[in-house]
Amino acid sequence: MKVYLSSNFLYSLIHSEGKENIKNLLLDSIDSNTRFYTSTYTIHLLFSKLDTIDTEKKTMILRNVEDLVDSIFDLSMEVIRSDLLLGEGLGLEQVIALNQGMDLFYQNSKEGMVMHHLLKVRNFFGETK
Repeated sequence: MKVYLSSNFLYSLIHSEGKENIKNLLLDSIDSNTRFYTSTYTIHLLFSKLDTIDTEKKTMILRNVEDLVDSIFDLSMEVIRSDLLLGEGLGLEQVIALNQGMDLFYQNSKEGMVMHHLLKVRNFFGETK
């Protein structure tokens, strides 16, 4: 299974009280041949949320993300055009996940989100408390 890790999911993996539960879930998923992916845009969003952290810690986080995921997708004009063309209210992270053929989208947010029928979303917000 191919899983896209969103910026709020990665942020929760760093700062959430339930990060140990999330970490254990990821380790179990790796054992069951689940593959994780993210994008440069997602990492940009993550670092925007972590603006109070120094550069050395951001570098360490980036190395850990690179170790966790099989690939970090580039942000391309095709993705941006797709986001504009979809017009369904999907976020750019979801559009990237759809364009890359992801099966599942992990997030951790109390905010609702528009879902696309081709992309299952798992929200860890209620599970990590």
